[in-house]
Amino acid sequence: MPDSTKTTISATEASALFNANPSLTYWMLYHKFKSGMEVERDGDPRMNWGKKLQPLIIEQVAQDKKMEVVPNVGDSYFRRARLGATRDALIVCPDRGPGALEIKCVFDYHSWMTNWNGGADVPRQYEIQLQTQMLVGDGEQDNPNIYSWGIIAVWVCADMHYFERRPIPDLHDALISESNEFFRRLDDGPAPDPFGSSIELPLLNRLYAPTPQKVLDLSNDRAHLATMTMVSDYKKFDDDWRFNERSAQALKAQLLALAKDNEKVLLPCGVNYRIRRSGRGRIIVPYIPDRLSPPPPPPELVEGII
Repeated sequence: MPDSTKTTISATEASALFNANPSLTYWMLYHKFKSGMEVERDGDPRMNWGKKLQPLIIEQVAQDKKMEVVPNVGDSYFRRARLGATRDALIVCPDRGPGALEIKCVFDYHSWMTNWNGGADVPRQYEIQLQTQMLVGDGEQDNPNIYSWGIIAVWVCADMHYFERRPIPDLHDALISESNEFFRRLDDGPAPDPFGSSIELPLLNRLYAPTPQKVLDLSNDRAHLATMTMVSDYKKFDDDWRFNERSAQALKAQLLALAKDNEKVLLPCGVNYRIRRSGRGRIIVPYIPDRLSPPPPPPELVEGII
């Protein structure tokens, strides 16, 4: 659960500081805090069912681990400096003391094999989420008690799997420094650039409207020969959208992130693309010449000639 006061980054949001969250990029997080924009998708039925199952899973964790488990019934939010957390529950070990308990539900084996590698790996965003909860600890600002351990308990189609973790000091240092830098950037800038992920498309469409006649000229920049290839690939995917929608969306996000509010982008070899408004947001109109012009020479070669 995020911080309603927007003075701390929640454990769920913390992975976006490292662009490790599949649903939230650093750029999206920035605009969420800067202007209060809603950037995350609404809860789906699986998320709702996960919340309903949570009390039963917590009860099972207590039985399996033979430890005291205290649910966070009121969804209390704990803060430490610029970080915060709404733990699912507190688990208490007689030897190690209190620890953070995070509950996850996986409703099909395809997701388990794809996202969790069949239990061999924990998705990176969940590792960061638990480490943030451990770092926040009991949330005492003046004298915080960092938790020395934590568990990710995963319910997979009625089977339980457990991943115990110790604190990772380097990651804790990075969480503190990156969260401080994030809030400094909110106050003093500069704003980050879009990451170019397809999850940013709704926000890209809301934030950037193409300015008529505004052109981003990258035609002599060899670094954008790769972008030129992206435009060509996008045109192929867009021509057969039904079969290549996911690939086209991924390239579209990167091209819109590069264009921002420019109406036209010029790339090497005579390739370019325009941005137009439509009922489904911004659309890309690529142009690929029948015969590509030679790419610009490398900068070091130009400097040698001069």
